[in-house]
Amino acid sequence: MIDVGILDRNAPAPLHEQLAHGIRTAVLAGRVRGGDAVPSSRALAADLGLARGTVVAAYEILAGEGYLVTRPGGGTAVAEVARAQLPSRPAIPALSAPQRPVPVVDLRPGRPGTAGVVDAAWRSAWRRASTVDVGADVGDVRGDPALRAAIAGHLGRTRGLDIGPDDVIVTAGTSDAMLLTLLALPPRGGRLRVGVENPGYPRVRRLLARLGAQAVPITVRPATGLDLDVVEDLDDLDAVIVTPHHHYPLGSRLDAAARSRLLLWAERTATVVIEDDYDSEFPHGRVPLPPLHLLAPAGVVLIGSVSKVLSPALRCGWIVATGTLRARIVDARADLDAPVSSTLQRALALYVAEGALARHTARRRRDYRHRRRLLLEAFSAVDDLTLTATDGGLHAVVLLEHAEPAAEDEVVAALAADGIMVAPLSGYTVPRTVVDLPPGVVFGYAEPTIPVLMDAVARIVTVAGARARRHPLPGASAAPLDPDTV
Repeated sequence: MIDVGILDRNAPAPLHEQLAHGIRTAVLAGRVRGGDAVPSSRALAADLGLARGTVVAAYEILAGEGYLVTRPGGGTAVAEVARAQLPSRPAIPALSAPQRPVPVVDLRPGRPGTAGVVDAAWRSAWRRASTVDVGADVGDVRGDPALRAAIAGHLGRTRGLDIGPDDVIVTAGTSDAMLLTLLALPPRGGRLRVGVENPGYPRVRRLLARLGAQAVPITVRPATGLDLDVVEDLDDLDAVIVTPHHHYPLGSRLDAAARSRLLLWAERTATVVIEDDYDSEFPHGRVPLPPLHLLAPAGVVLIGSVSKVLSPALRCGWIVATGTLRARIVDARADLDAPVSSTLQRALALYVAEGALARHTARRRRDYRHRRRLLLEAFSAVDDLTLTATDGGLHAVVLLEHAEPAAEDEVVAALAADGIMVAPLSGYTVPRTVVDLPPGVVFGYAEPTIPVLMDAVARIVTVAGARARRHPLPGASAAPLDPDTV
């Protein structure tokens, strides 16, 4: 019998979740190994005095997480991959030992979990899309009409937008949408001036530099979000780019009063608001607030994509705009031509319209919420670290509240030496600006299997916690990683 710890029938957590947690802990602690058989659900239920359905539910959780596998011929066993192969640090490395490549666990943000994407609905959509004759030329530069209609319906159901297909322009992801929108804006002065969140998405700043536009940094604070006092002192911006639902990367959001204040300023100054709605599918218990576009459709361009719910490798997203803004963006799209293949658009149109995207999103939402709970548990007993940005999305931020600034690069480098890739929080700030942020690291938690993720998180807790307590860390000499992987 597996030692599953104490099951408390009076605890608020259901018994099947307590049981799953106990078995998971036994696996991670090495008390059971890959390949070891686990008791049948009937036998374990009898040993523990539980209903068999309780054990079955716990086994289903663990199988979905990758801890258990069903073997051919019957029986359930601990998965061989149940533990991440992260190297331990010997106190004195043997000089004669052969050098082995360090396995990489890439936790840099921006990578969703793709398990379950290629299911029967996905294969069916692509099979049917590929049987349609290829056109002799690009059709509507705004995108396939069926896909635009499917996106409009999807946003109506999930974000409350009352839009039609004519309001939607298909893009090759968020970066293409951002570029297209900025190209469509006429500058008031000699060059485009665009407000950007600081810290914020680094690729936006690089994109603006490529266009010869000026990025105007606007401070974002961990607790209060975008500094609207700074915003209201600006009256010469052509546009401002914001992530109001879940700030990237700090995780704050604009409440209803702040949204109203931002939109009143934008109307007064004739500033276009570009709303990056990048991970609104995953609110993790928070009541979603309406998009800015719903509140001020004439002055807000909404950008979205399937990058977080499916994969950024698909390179498909959308712009929602109305009136003059929409006309300018369509003109810019016509000049640049349509970047998304017709076959991909037809397949996604079927996938979205038939409800497969909604079903996949629901599965991913349950998975990410479970992963979030595991992260909160892992950091709950650590006094020197603050875990934030977990109220939505696919990433988290670890703040070393009382550490020196150099601690950030040391932690990133020490983790890289262990094969764990995370991003430094300072990499998201606008260079040569002063931002009142503690050192920290940003990591995603969606892509790896849960066992691999939690082994890596345990190492993050150890390394960051030691540095937060001003303990020295070996191996902290590597260059910091580029955080821009979204």
